[in-house]
Amino acid sequence: MVRSLTLSAAHAAGVFAIETVYPRIDDAYGLAAYIARARGDGFMGMMAIHPAQVPAINTGFAPTEIELSHARAVVDSFAANPGAGALKLDGEMIDRPHLVLAQWTLDQAS
Repeated sequence: MVRSLTLSAAHAAGVFAIETVYPRIDDAYGLAAYIARARGDGFMGMMAIHPAQVPAINTGFAPTEIELSHARAVVDSFAANPGAGALKLDGEMIDRPHLVLAQWTLDQAS
C-alpha cells in the first residue's frame, strides 16, 4: 500500500517516484529483480546503498531499444501531424501524455 501511495503522491506532485535501497550488497540477482519490479511499478529510479549497485541501477532504469523505438515513433507521429490532439499509432490511441513521456524517454537516452 505504501508503494502505491508513494507513486500516486509523486505523480500528483509532478515529481519522479524514487525507489528505496536494496540492502543486500552481495546479491546481484536480487538487486536486478528489485530494479525490474520497481521499474514495472512505475518508479523512475532508485537509491543505492553501495557504489557497486550504481551500474545495475543505471542499466535497469535506462530505456530499452524497444522503448526508444516506440518513443521515436510517437514523436514522429506528432511532428507529422502538428496540432493533433490524439493520433492512432500501431492500432492504439496516443495523445499529449504519450508525447511527453516519449520526449522524456528520448532525453534519458541522450
